[in-house]
Amino acid sequence: MTSQTGRLAPAAVTAVTAASAYTPRERKLILTFAIIGALIESMELNLLSFPLRDLAGSFAVTNQAVVGVITLQSVASIAGGLLFGWLADRHGRKLTYVAFTALYSVAAVVGGFITDFGVFTASRVVAGLAMGGAFGVIFAMFAESWRSPKRGLMGAVLQGMFIAGTLITQLVLYITISTLGSDSGWRAGFVGIGVGCLLIAGTAAIWLPESKLWQAARSAPRRSGDGAARVRPDAALVRGGLFLTLCTTGVFAASYSYITFAPTFLREVAGASLTTSTLVLTVGTLLGIASYLVAGALSDRVGRRKATLGAGVVGVLGFGAFALLASGSPQLAIVALMGPAIGYAGFGVLGTWISEYYPTRFRAFGSGATYYVARGIGSGLFPLAALAIAGGDLRIALTLGGVGAVVGLVGCLFVPDTANKIISADR
Repeated sequence: MTSQTGRLAPAAVTAVTAASAYTPRERKLILTFAIIGALIESMELNLLSFPLRDLAGSFAVTNQAVVGVITLQSVASIAGGLLFGWLADRHGRKLTYVAFTALYSVAAVVGGFITDFGVFTASRVVAGLAMGGAFGVIFAMFAESWRSPKRGLMGAVLQGMFIAGTLITQLVLYITISTLGSDSGWRAGFVGIGVGCLLIAGTAAIWLPESKLWQAARSAPRRSGDGAARVRPDAALVRGGLFLTLCTTGVFAASYSYITFAPTFLREVAGASLTTSTLVLTVGTLLGIASYLVAGALSDRVGRRKATLGAGVVGVLGFGAFALLASGSPQLAIVALMGPAIGYAGFGVLGTWISEYYPTRFRAFGSGATYYVARGIGSGLFPLAALAIAGGDLRIALTLGGVGAVVGLVGCLFVPDTANKIISADR
């Protein structure tokens, strides 16, 4: 039904829901590209952390200088989240997906050939800006197409792809560094991953369906429940969004304490070889994915808030166990590292929770803003601050991730639960 202006009437807009708007083939394509997009974004996250020592050696800089690049990249992703979120809400999910994937691909390929550290840093800032578009678009695509209101488990699977991508990066860089040596190895890894991502961008331009809920929301007049014009979020939505951002920041701080410092801790403090380090990190990755799935499935049963709260408790205990045991033998320290590996299981819930929380009209922008502001602080500023507070001691810097787990636990208490929300063009 249309109004006299030619726009969809409110009743027609409401009728366009995630459960009814797509064919099975369209859902499969959207979910496939969402999974691939999550893999790409997480590959970028570990592209500096895993070969941190190799990068420092190639550019003749300190480990802390490379951590500084990670910080700048994460801060750039905040701007990317806002830019590409706005672009996705204004011009569509498909165009934005193709744009950020292609831009990141170019930055990765170019980065593999750069020999000046300043120019390399600039290329990583561009990569951070590009990948700032990933989360908001990917989870908007998922929320607006997933048929069942029980989105927690599938959202956890999708979020788990962000971990799986780090595993792919570790394996690719392990093979290239082991085969070609430190300098040529990481460079070949950058180029290979970049070329692969460019192929994905081209495929998405052809096959990725546009969000029908976004199309319906864009064609409808902006109205609130009482029929009055509504062009911006209300105070309650903003307040909940701020606490959701605080919670996500804490979980990011916990996760990046592990992601940033664990590879170097294993090789420099625990004395593990590259092979052993890669094996340990792979086991940690698999445990992390399992913790995501448990938390996501639990959120469909008890709600998003309670599941995130439980994951926060696990995080505090995991980092606490590492703090107590990591100063022992190298073997004990490696085992204790599995505590932080499951210390950020809250991400198994947060991806779904964030995408459910914001309405369709600005879902990509709101989701991107929450996620990338949190990532800029939690994964960019926090590791650098933790390393400075620890005086360069990687064991202490990693242990400080427990502070993030506490922040995530507290922040989730003040966010409205969205489990079983019906996703439609106007919600």
